[in-house]
Amino acid sequence: MAGAPLTTRVAEWLEAELKEEFSERGDGPSEGLRRVIEEWWVHKHLPAIEWREGVTGPRPAIRGGPEVWEVVMVARERGDNLEPPVEHFDRVSREDLDQALACYRLFPEGIDHHLEENERIERLFRTEEA
Repeated sequence: MAGAPLTTRVAEWLEAELKEEFSERGDGPSEGLRRVIEEWWVHKHLPAIEWREGVTGPRPAIRGGPEVWEVVMVARERGDNLEPPVEHFDRVSREDLDQALACYRLFPEGIDHHLEENERIERLFRTEEA
């Protein structure tokens, strides 16, 4: 990922908190701070999206709805054009689905591994059924 480096000074107590947070997630300072900033940006610009904690760390999801990776998976199954799958998620507004897909377009690396894991599990089930 290309980008401009940013530096800042923070209070010692905040530095300790951030390092602990990054360590728990297996991130270094750069990756951890980038994740925090990306989550802040999504919170500010895509208000339908929230972050849910899970075994694999925080995952973006539509508030009260499916996770972003699920929306992307269904959209891809319909032709990989990433149009909002409004028929599949009939209780979710088109605007919320649009925000989920926008989140994916902006930050695919945090979502792709969930899609890959789902595909891996699907292949295992197909192999066991054969």
